[in-house]
Amino acid sequence: MNATGIPMEISIGGIYFPPILFAILLAVLLAGVIARLLNHFNLTRFIWHPPLFFVALSVICTWFVDRFVLPV
Repeated sequence: MNATGIPMEISIGGIYFPPILFAILLAVLLAGVIARLLNHFNLTRFIWHPPLFFVALSVICTWFVDRFVLPV
């Protein structure tokens, strides 16, 4: 742990993972849920390039999760 009490690595089964990895995984899941909701309400017709939008949404969700949910 560092001075703020946040672990620098997370150990699972003797394998060390950086905390940002879990933030990215959670953010991609969140972006997938948001994309499905947009698709369900047929709002994806306004999106020019859906794969690029999903990448951008994943980056935004990663920032959100990193900033507010898992303070890395």
